[in-house]
Amino acid sequence: MNLLKTYQSPLIIISAFLFIFMMIQFDHLLESNYSINLRNVLQIRTEPPRLRIFSLNGCLGNNKFLYVDLYYKDKITPTRIKIYGITLDENCPADWAPTKLCFYSPHTFVSNLSVTEGLTKVVIELGLRKVDLVIREIHKPVQHGLTMCLQPVYYYSQWQNIVLYIEAWRAQGATRFIVFYHSSTKDTRKVLDYYQDLGVIELRSWPSFGNLHKDIVDKKPNIDNNTFLFSYFLALNICVLDIKTTFGTVADFDEVIVPINGTMLDYATKEMSGTDVGALLFESNYVAMNPSIYTSDFSGVSSPSFYKKGLTKFVFNVSVIDLCEVHFVKSFIDKSKITKDAAGLVLHMRFNVKDFDDEPTSKPFHFFPNDTSQHIQNMHKTIQTIFGSSPPPVPMESLNVFVECGQRMFKQGMCHGAICKPDMDAVHEWVYDKTEGVFLAGEY
Repeated sequence: MNLLKTYQSPLIIISAFLFIFMMIQFDHLLESNYSINLRNVLQIRTEPPRLRIFSLNGCLGNNKFLYVDLYYKDKITPTRIKIYGITLDENCPADWAPTKLCFYSPHTFVSNLSVTEGLTKVVIELGLRKVDLVIREIHKPVQHGLTMCLQPVYYYSQWQNIVLYIEAWRAQGATRFIVFYHSSTKDTRKVLDYYQDLGVIELRSWPSFGNLHKDIVDKKPNIDNNTFLFSYFLALNICVLDIKTTFGTVADFDEVIVPINGTMLDYATKEMSGTDVGALLFESNYVAMNPSIYTSDFSGVSSPSFYKKGLTKFVFNVSVIDLCEVHFVKSFIDKSKITKDAAGLVLHMRFNVKDFDDEPTSKPFHFFPNDTSQHIQNMHKTIQTIFGSSPPPVPMESLNVFVECGQRMFKQGMCHGAICKPDMDAVHEWVYDKTEGVFLAGEY
């Protein structure tokens, strides 16, 4: 049975839908060829509740839908519904380069449900295979706090950023860190494992997507090489559904968002609790420190230098968020909510900030809301615990290779996905997440 059809003509088969992905948890064996467990998402945050499915596929256009069978307790015959899909980008392919060069784009299929009581599973079909999806309910958050969503860690080498990031964000009130992981240096992985063992961060597997099903592997583009940066856009929206605190944000390991006064948690609480503000939008500045943070000397954190502006980031009220872009809110569940310009700044630690041909300035923003010297001591103690008295250097050449490869791929009209892997493997030994069964590929 064909899963994806047009609204105007149900008999027309659409060949774009090749790859479907659900929440990355594992419960049962789907087939002998697939050790895969997929989770469906039932959003109780909304009224009425919604069923949401995430996917990576070629552009669908308008009015495309999935057939989905809903199974209820004490009912033999399932209820069949149509779930319509939209791209998570504004347009598909995206208007901006280089994502317009990529074949696969992140999508979501969403449907309101009139009945949720007694719902036990959802079934879809991929070719001759039936896929049973376990329901996962997403409720409104009740825990006061701030959760950090990290996009996939991808060929990451600047482990000093991570130490400062976690120390600074915890000082700003962050209570949970969700980190998707693809690849990094051994030293970076050692830092991540240290914080995970402490219970500070939670690592989520985000491996390479791998090959398409054997029946279609020669018919469509390779998923890894035709998905922009392993679809970080998909990962961040999945992370948003995993937030259980009142506030959340999506910030990379080289970004710390600070208010002009106090902590971020206090500022977000004041601005968004009981108001029409659903998100706070922060301007960004690239920053550098003297001495450089990559010498493992954190003393420069007390007086960073500010360079040109970067791209905005935001902190949001989790109970009203619908979908996120990387740099702004895409949509709110509550249409009355707005995004407000914030009294604060994104401190963006670019490794090559001094190459921007820009004069540094001073600004009244700091990584820490209190006693910076004590935090600097804490960071030094942390790296001594992890590495001893001789912390390893960052392999800066790998950063340059990554940038140069991305620029070369763009000039050649190619998608910046996994296509730089040979370049990166040639200059460094990387630790890859190789978890199997996270993603499911197939043709309907």
